[in-house]
Amino acid sequence: MAVEIGNPLPDGLGDTSERTDDADEGDVKDSTSLAPKHELQHHWCLWVHQRPGTQKDGAWGDTQRMVHEFGTVEDFWCMFHYSYPPSKLEHVDYSLFKKGVTPAWEDPAFKGGGRWVIKLEKVKAQSLDDLWLSLCLALIGEAFIDIGGTLVCGAIVSVRSRASKIALWLSQAKDEKKVMAIGREYRNVLASTPCLSDLATKELTFEDFKKQAVTFVLSRPQTQEATAGVFQ
Repeated sequence: MAVEIGNPLPDGLGDTSERTDDADEGDVKDSTSLAPKHELQHHWCLWVHQRPGTQKDGAWGDTQRMVHEFGTVEDFWCMFHYSYPPSKLEHVDYSLFKKGVTPAWEDPAFKGGGRWVIKLEKVKAQSLDDLWLSLCLALIGEAFIDIGGTLVCGAIVSVRSRASKIALWLSQAKDEKKVMAIGREYRNVLASTPCLSDLATKELTFEDFKKQAVTFVLSRPQTQEATAGVFQ
């Protein structure tokens, strides 16, 4: 049974322990107890946010919900298996953030932070879901650690009917060298998704939360001119 996100959000949304029948539950416990789980460097939390207008009489705090926490590879896949893919959740934001950090620019962690944003138009549902998985794996696998990855706090996928958006949130926006390096790796991660290699040439913008403005732009890579017939 998949995670169901209704209107409003139900209590216990992130509790995957009750989403298997009794027979399967015993099998799962027996199989997982045979081998130790693989710990991640950080604990992560999945958040769900229903956008304004999709829930009556709900302030922002009422529509933002932390639904699941995990700290191992196995628990991540369990969560991913039992949750709806982003493409099934129009007008809903999925957020994956390090434990202790709320996916909101008002959080103290983002006092001097910002986010890399990429807009996705005319992207197939399966590609959007694969894109979100690629980014989640990059986050929990610490893909950004060698280029200032300590600044990376999490990511949000915002699903909309016309154009969806995926953003990578950083705790610091001043160090241009690190911010740009993370932006380039972020674009590489997205472009590694099957059928979305064209994202490697897509322009990205970095929004500074404090300045409330775009402060960095990751331009399209320059294409080299053809040299056919020039060199032997």
